[in-house]
Amino acid sequence: MSTCRTLNHAGVRHLLDFDVHLDSTRRIESFYAFMLAQVPIRYRFLRQLSLSGSHRHLSSESINQLTEILTHASRLEVLHLHRDSDLLNLEHHLQAACSSLTSLKEFHIFSEMKPVSGSNGPLYKMVQQMQSSLVKAWLRFPISGDGIRPDPAVLLHHSSATLEDLTVAGVRFQFELQFPRVRKLSISGSHRPRDLHQLSFFGRSESTSNQYRQLNRSVQHAGGGWKSLDRVVGEPVNLYRLGLTCQIRRVKISYVDHGTREMVAHILSDSRPSRVHIGLNSVFPCVRCIPDEVAARLTYLRCTIDLAYFNGNSDDIDTFQLLVQRSPLTHFMLEFDINLSGMTRGVMFLLEFCPDLFASQIIASNPSIRYIVIKVKEVESFTKTLFWKVLTMENGEVVVDKAPKEDLSVVMEL
Repeated sequence: MSTCRTLNHAGVRHLLDFDVHLDSTRRIESFYAFMLAQVPIRYRFLRQLSLSGSHRHLSSESINQLTEILTHASRLEVLHLHRDSDLLNLEHHLQAACSSLTSLKEFHIFSEMKPVSGSNGPLYKMVQQMQSSLVKAWLRFPISGDGIRPDPAVLLHHSSATLEDLTVAGVRFQFELQFPRVRKLSISGSHRPRDLHQLSFFGRSESTSNQYRQLNRSVQHAGGGWKSLDRVVGEPVNLYRLGLTCQIRRVKISYVDHGTREMVAHILSDSRPSRVHIGLNSVFPCVRCIPDEVAARLTYLRCTIDLAYFNGNSDDIDTFQLLVQRSPLTHFMLEFDINLSGMTRGVMFLLEFCPDLFASQIIASNPSIRYIVIKVKEVESFTKTLFWKVLTMENGEVVVDKAPKEDLSVVMEL
């Protein structure tokens, strides 16, 4: 009997060792029946749950079953609420069941349901009343009918001591951030934080940017702010305003153009990253964005270039060799975004560009390089990826292989 019980538990654990996605009456009823066969044993092994689907397409019975599933999921660690689901916006029993969970470590919500009031929206209240101490949170909300956006500092007050990974969109910072353990921060939407001491709505003038940058730096020099961060993602103006002075291991900056490249240089000088991903809109290439002191510590570099803004000077690509020569790069990725519908300057550049020659020049100019990726991504669907792996043999000979696809993740995680 003991052996049978052990095998049964192992089998159930294996069956539930994946993300359970419930998006229809049939799936909810089937999963409910499966769990009901061994309550509470099977709920012990339920760790990940994703909910999607419209309230209109689910029966009242399946909604009750879903509520019961959440009520019994005492060890649930990951909960994802998808963009096409209006269930939680309409069913207060489900909201209460989600809020009552105490074991969650990771929570994602992507809502397109526009609440009547930003301060009283049911989804906002649900998140604010959660009983779990989250480690990872991903929140995306639409603007409410009264134009009010929720404040992450209010919504996630229960996780202030535990949160390490925060991604937010469609929010507005109004109060001082109280998340000292955050190591990864990603912010999108128009209402981004302007300063570390009092986060709120900001203007767009350059003088305002400099004013808040100086204020943020003074707060940090006085002992406020983070000591270090693992990853920061943002656009140049917003990261410049924040003026983060702590060391950041990985920095991703998007929408870099001629007018913001000096801001990018300041951001990188202050954060001293070893891994950088830059998305270029109209300045090509990114060499001017990376100061010498930053280049001297770079090991990973990924550049995404929108060729819609390419100026037609193919010699610009050669200046990447200058950057590589002054950097201890081990991983380098060059990604081109292109629309192939017309014979533009960008398309002409790609027709003339020789990836193998470029890769060989990079390898020759930098003895530390180990991986090179060149990727061309067409707007609609076309993608072409070339990958070189550099090996140094025991006798000192350098061997270059077109690396197998399974190694590609090493570089793609920049």
